Amino acid sequence: MTRNPRRLPSASLVKSGRFSRRKLRGAAILSDHAWLEIGRTLDITKRGLQIVQAVFDNQHEADIAKRFKLSPHTVHMHMNRLFKKLNVTSRTELVLRIVEQMVALTLSETAVLPPICPHQNTGDCRMHKPPEPPQTRKTQVPLPQFTRRRV
Repeated sequence: MTRNPRRLPSASLVKSGRFSRRKLRGAAILSDHAWLEIGRTLDITKRGLQIVQAVFDNQHEADIAKRFKLSPHTVHMHMNRLFKKLNVTSRTELVLRIVEQMVALTLSETAVLPPICPHQNTGDCRMHKPPEPPQTRKTQVPLPQFTRRRV
C-alpha cells in the first residue's frame, strides 16, 4: 500500500517522536554562513549579531539578557546602537533591514550567498529580467456620445 504524501501522520507516530515536521522559524531561517556574511557586510559585532538573532526569535530584551547572561541595560544599549547603525527605529524595521541585506547578498553580481530563486542561475528569474510592457491596443474604441434630451 502506498502512502499519500498529503495525508497527515497518525497521532501515535507524532506522540512517539518518530515524526517531526520541523518548521524553520526565527533565526533558523538563515544559515550560519548567511548570518556571518550579513554581520560582516553590515559591520555588526558578534554580540550584536547574537542579539539580532534573538530578535528574529521574537525574544524580549529581558529574555535576551537571561540567555546571554547580560544586564537588561546592556542589551538595551546594544539594541540602541544596532538601531542607530542600521538606521532603523523598531524591531520590525531591524528584521526587514537584515532580510533586505540577505536578499542583496544573494542577488549581487559577486553573490556570496546561494540564490533564493531556483530560476536565478537559468536566467528565468523575474527579479533579474524587467517585466515585459503590457500590449497596447492598436485600435481605439470610440467613446459613446451622449446627447441632452429636451423635456
